[in-house]
Amino acid sequence: MNGPDNFAVPDSEDQDIAAAPQDPIPYVDGNATAGALSEVFRIDIIAALGRCRHCGSVRAFGEAMVFTDAPGIVVRCRDCQGVLLRLVETPTQYWLDLSGLSYLEIDREE
Repeated sequence: MNGPDNFAVPDSEDQDIAAAPQDPIPYVDGNATAGALSEVFRIDIIAALGRCRHCGSVRAFGEAMVFTDAPGIVVRCRDCQGVLLRLVETPTQYWLDLSGLSYLEIDREE
C-alpha cells in the first residue's frame, strides 16, 4: 500500500510495535475507534464481526485491542495480537489498511 512512510506495511510479521512483559504498551478496546471510523464508514462498526487474517479468530470489532499512542490508530486481534486495521488521518485524507481482516461482517440496519 502506498502512503506515508510510517504507514508502510512491514515485510516481516507485525514488527510495528515492540513491548516487553515489564513494559507493556497501553491499549483500549475497539469502542475507542467508533468516532474515527464513523467518519470513514458512516456506520457503526463496533458490533460488526471481523475475522483475523492471522489466527482465524472471529470476534466483534469492539473486542479488539486499540493502540492510539502512535501517528494513527492500530487495531490488533485480542487473541493473537496480529494487526487488523491501521487508520491514519491527515487534514485532507484518511489512510486505511484493513489487510489484517479476512472479512468484516456488518449488519444492515432496517
